[in-house]
This record gives sequence, structure tokens and C-alpha cells, in this order.
Amino acid sequence: MTEKELSQYKAIKNEIADLNRRIAENKEAEIVPFGTVKGSSKYFPYTPMTFHVAGIDPADATQRQEAISELLRQREVQRDELLKKQIEIEQYIAGIQDSTTRTIFRMYFIDGMSQWQIARKLGYERSSISQRIRRFVG
Repeated sequence: MTEKELSQYKAIKNEIADLNRRIAENKEAEIVPFGTVKGSSKYFPYTPMTFHVAGIDPADATQRQEAISELLRQREVQRDELLKKQIEIEQYIAGIQDSTTRTIFRMYFIDGMSQWQIARKLGYERSSISQRIRRFVG
């Protein structure tokens, strides 16, 4: 696995969250204004009133539902592909034999810590963190 692929972990995680949000939003049926109706109050002096009617236009409902279903299907496929990539990255890092290298990779690629932060936390020079990453990936 390349460093570029590993670096995509955070972006993949954020994109999955965004897709989940978009899927949830699209599953909720949107009610749109449909028109107005004229009437009067039920009590004397029967004042004329205009009522706004909301709903989905029956003529557009089927077409709209098909479009939403296709959009949801595409997003779910994309989300599934991203989840597979996320799991692949996590498994790759978990499979690293050396404990220190595995910890560095987890902190750098999964937690998004900088090489400086990792070096301070583990008691290494920043350059040695960079070397370990390059040596293992490259």
C-alpha cells in the first residue's frame, strides 16, 4: 500500500459521514408547495380566506421518487466502496509486525497527528518518524 493511499484515510472517513448524511436527508420526503385554495371561515360573517396547500405534485411524484432512488443507490454504492477502502487501510496497519511502526502509522494515518506530535509523544526525533514511514511504505 502506498503512502498516498494511506493518507486518504481521514478523507475517506469524512466522505463516508457526508454520504450517510446525504442519504438520510434524501430518504426524508420533501413536502413542497402545491397551490392555494379559496374558502371562507365557518362562522358568520363567512369571511373569504385563502389556504395554502402543501404536498407533492402527483404528476411529478413517480419521477421524483425514481430519481431519488437512483441517487440513493449511487451514494450507497459509493459509501460501500469507501468503507471497503477504509477497512483495507485499517487491516494493513494492523498487520504491521513492528509495534512502534504500527503505532506511528496509526497515529499518523488514522488519527491524523503530525510527525512532530508523534515524535514528542513517543520520544523520537521528527526525522526518525519520517524515515520509518518512508522506509516501510517506500
